Amino acid sequence: MGFAFCIAYLIFLLVYFKEFEQKQEIRQYSDLMEIQLMSIQKEINQVRNSRQELSILRHDMRHHLNMIQTFLQNDPEQAQKYIQEINDAYDDTVITTYSKNDTLNSVISIYQTRFTEKNLRLECNVRTQAELPCPDIAICTILSNALENAMHALEQSSADDGWAKLTITQKNHQLLLEIENPVDQIPKFVNGIPASTRKGHGIGVKSIVYYVEQLHGQYHFSVSDHMFILRIIV
Repeated sequence: MGFAFCIAYLIFLLVYFKEFEQKQEIRQYSDLMEIQLMSIQKEINQVRNSRQELSILRHDMRHHLNMIQTFLQNDPEQAQKYIQEINDAYDDTVITTYSKNDTLNSVISIYQTRFTEKNLRLECNVRTQAELPCPDIAICTILSNALENAMHALEQSSADDGWAKLTITQKNHQLLLEIENPVDQIPKFVNGIPASTRKGHGIGVKSIVYYVEQLHGQYHFSVSDHMFILRIIV
């Protein structure tokens, strides 16, 4: 009787600690998602501020041209320096219009800059309306994680020309998102989801899965001929 009680108690402890670990993991993951959302929102706000700065620069263009004309007449070298200062100011405020949705444009512009800084190429084909069929911040979180994962995969690639292709299409009340990028090493899949054995990695994929499921959407990860493909419908 005593032995059976000990066995039952041990089983209870194992189940209890297993559930405790799962709850802790869910709580930590929830906190991480909140931090991630705040970070993305901060970047979007920075890009929006840059848009305002760009409007000011455009408004002041006549003044800049007058200054350049004056410098050219008196000090050509100073004119070159002034032109470079204007170029630098514009480089910091470049926002490309990829779609009718400003938030999407902001996120893609952020990653287009990051790809370029790492000598990587991001090809974009985006066709959406101003209003998306799901919350802007949710789809931008999914997109940010997907582009981040693609960028990291390309950094680890031995190919000279690293590239990724982003396609986003809005049809009726659905948004179709696809990202393709070549990979050297084919990742391990668990239940159809790429799994990383490296500590601290794989959070981006978990985030994508989490938000797609929250939106009652569908996701599909695959690799074909060393081409990693992510397709999402929300």
